[in-house]
Order: sequence, then C-alpha cells, then structure tokens
Amino acid sequence: MACNRKGFTIIWRIENYNSFFVRSGFGFASLPFVIDSVKHTSWKLRIVANSINKKGHIVFDVDRKVLSPVADLGLDFEISFFKEDNSSPLFEDSYVHTYCTHHESLICFVPHQKVYSRKGNEFIPPKTLTIHCTMFKSNGFFSEAGQCFARTRIRVERTAFVGFTERFSSLIPGERRDMTIKSASEKKPDLNLNLSLGGDLCCKEKVWIEIIPVKENYIKFCKCKLFLLGSEGMKIECARSEVLFSEEEPQDWKFPLNFTKGYLMKKNTEFLSNDTLALKCEFAFSTGIEYEGIEDSEFGNLAIVNKNQPRKFPSALEDMTCLYKEGVLCDMKLRTETETFNVHKNILSARSSVFKSMFTTDMKENEIDCVDIEDLDASTVRQMLLFLYSDSLEDLDWESAKNVYYAADKYNIVALKHRCSSFLKRNLQPSHCCELLLMSDRHQDRDLKKAVEECIAHNRDDILHTDQWVNLEKSNPVLVIETFRAMCVGK
Repeated sequence: MACNRKGFTIIWRIENYNSFFVRSGFGFASLPFVIDSVKHTSWKLRIVANSINKKGHIVFDVDRKVLSPVADLGLDFEISFFKEDNSSPLFEDSYVHTYCTHHESLICFVPHQKVYSRKGNEFIPPKTLTIHCTMFKSNGFFSEAGQCFARTRIRVERTAFVGFTERFSSLIPGERRDMTIKSASEKKPDLNLNLSLGGDLCCKEKVWIEIIPVKENYIKFCKCKLFLLGSEGMKIECARSEVLFSEEEPQDWKFPLNFTKGYLMKKNTEFLSNDTLALKCEFAFSTGIEYEGIEDSEFGNLAIVNKNQPRKFPSALEDMTCLYKEGVLCDMKLRTETETFNVHKNILSARSSVFKSMFTTDMKENEIDCVDIEDLDASTVRQMLLFLYSDSLEDLDWESAKNVYYAADKYNIVALKHRCSSFLKRNLQPSHCCELLLMSDRHQDRDLKKAVEECIAHNRDDILHTDQWVNLEKSNPVLVIETFRAMCVGK
C-alpha cells in the first residue's frame, strides 16, 4: 500500500483560482523545487484551467527538468484536488509515469464536473484550489519521506465607478464618445470607457460599450457588470462581459447594452436626467501572479531553485484579513439579527475609538464578549469589518455606501466615513439630494452637505418641484431655509 511507502508530497495552494478560469490553454506553474532524494533534477507543477485537446477538463502536469544527465526514473503518483475547507477531496486518482528524455511530464486530465460546482449550464471553479501530489519511486524507496508547501496567489483587483454620457439624445450612428468617469477612489480607474451607437447592421440604435485598459499589458483578465442608473435610486443590470487580454492576440473589448437608444429616449424621465446617461460599472480584474513561494517543508531537505530570486510576502493587512476570515484567536462577537461575526478586540480597538472604549471599560458588552447590533444589517457589518481588517471596500453601491457611512459615524471610524462620503459625493444625482441633505445634516457632515447644496443649486429646476422636496419643506423647514441661505451666499 502507498501509505507504507516513503514518498514525497507537495501541497500547492492556489488562491483566487477562479479569476483565471478563462480561455482554453491558459495556465501557470508553481515555483520549481528540488528534492535531495532525487538527484540532479528540479520539479514544478503546472495547471491549465481549460484543456484545448480535451474539452471540459483541467490539465495538470508534473514536470521534471534535468540539471545533469540522469537515468530514467519511474514514479507512482497519488493526486488529489481540494477546495477551500480541505474537508474531503473533490477528485483523487493514481498514476504511473516513467520520466525519460522524451517524456519529462506526467499529464493528467481532470473533469470540470469533479472539481467545479455547477450553476445552470456553467461550471463555477472554487476561489481557492489546493492540490496534493505525492510521488513514490516505482522501484525502491526515497531515502526519506518529505513534504513541502507551495502557494500561488493571483492578484485580483476590484473597482466600481459611474460613467456619464451627456447630450445622449444627440448621439448618432457611428459616433463614439468618451464617458466621463466619477469614482469614490482617489486612484484613477485602470480602464477607459467609450460609448457608441450602431455597429450592428440589424439594429443601428443598439448602444455599445468599448472598454480600453489604461496601462498596456497590465490587466490579464477582466469581467464586468454594468447597471443603468435611473431616478430615485433605480439600478437595472444592462450588460455583463469578460475578456482575456493577450499580448500575442490583441483584441478590442466591445459589447452591447440590453437597451436601445429608442427605448431610453421613451423612458427619458426615468433614465436620462438632464439628457445624461449614467452607468454604474463594476469590474473585477486579474493582473497576474501576486505572490508565489515554497513556504515550508517537513522531513525532507528541500530547496527552491534559483535562491537569489526575490520572494514576495503577504502584507500586514493581508495577514490581518486572513486572521479575520479564518476566525483564528477571536475573543469577541458582533451579533446582528441574522448573523454573528467573530472578531478581535485589539484590532477593532485600534481602528475605532468607540470599540476601544467599549472593550476597555466595564460595559456590558465587555463582560459577555458580545456586542448586539440592532440597527445595522449583516451586509453592512461585514463591509465595515472588511475595512477595519483590510482597509478596503468591496461591491460598494449607493445604498450600501449610505449604510456603511452610518456605521462608520456610529463607531467613529473616520477613514471609513471619509471613504463613504467621497463615494456619495462623486455619485450624487439630483434624485438623491433630498435624502442626502437630511443625512448630512443629521451627521453634521459639513463637506457632504456642501456638495449636496451645490448639486441643488445646479439642478434647482429638477429638484425644487419634486414630491421629495415638497415633503422636505413640510417636515424640515429650517433645513430648507438654511439650504437656500447657503445657496444664495455661494453665488
């Protein structure tokens, strides 16, 4: 039995694996490694998400590189695939291969249906894929058993912004316009958007979007969702697409929206405020390998080939995020109506003066190691915690930005409040002004309130005759008077 034989095992953990599941033939390899028990050779694992020759299969290779002349080598393999929790293998099989001059790779084909979950007609890969590969000599034994751990993390970035096209009604077939981009991030988006009309013989009124990376060869793979923004916070998905940017095969990324110009013109009161088309754009893109390394070894004497190669290590924020996601050494709970979150007192205290006061005094929460949060939903608390641990926000939209802003103000998380306020100011529409004016006044946010006042001043004809404004005049006349006074002074 294999379990009684001395073997060498490499465990390869691939993080953000699902972000590279794109075109057939696209793949990558682990860092090379050497094993003292097998002289004059180096090894590496390689994976291709979508086989060219065998549709619906992953290709997994174990490659040997000969460093000096060696004899043929027969090996037995036990290979298993796991997802994040490593509870039980998704796939496992045994293989036999003889390495010689013309056969330096063991090649395995693994069915998608064994490793990926199914959604309709699509196979969805796991976010993290872990591969266990154990090697035994077909004849004889390794001098000692060994094990090493390799890790590869694919860099994934997310961004969201709103693109505007003014004078939409004057857009004619064949014309192409650059969209004006407004983002809550201080960093400029890595993508530019063009909007055009036509391009399809069957429908000259079809609206097309073209997306162009700002930096050449920076983005490897990208997927997006676009939403049509309407009055009173309406948001309707109107397109989704994905593309692999290849240096060898440059290509345009262009696709149509689900709506024609004629449809939008008929619905102009809902979707074309001031004759301006507004699209919410959500992108997730991979820029290649963020980190790779041989991180640990047991029993065997292992070394990385090319030791002078600089290694990349996770940042402190990335380690803190892992600590939170894995739930290690948690000593406090945040409990909403639908979900409970395990957290760390010291990290929350370092990021929030309210939590610090709560955890360093004789308050009830500190005694029972649980904070009940009745006025925030689970999604808002999750986004707040993500920021506290990683200094980042994901999937922020208008509604979630308002909710997270409230949470940031409640717990005095200044940087998070500023981030949400910037998002709200950059994405402010006339239909938002009444509710945001009330919110900024309630939270005494002078900068946010000033941005709302300026928006009202520039769009007074569209705002002052709405039901929302009339109701505001009745419910809060003092605030309305203050707003008019500020608008007059600002002239």
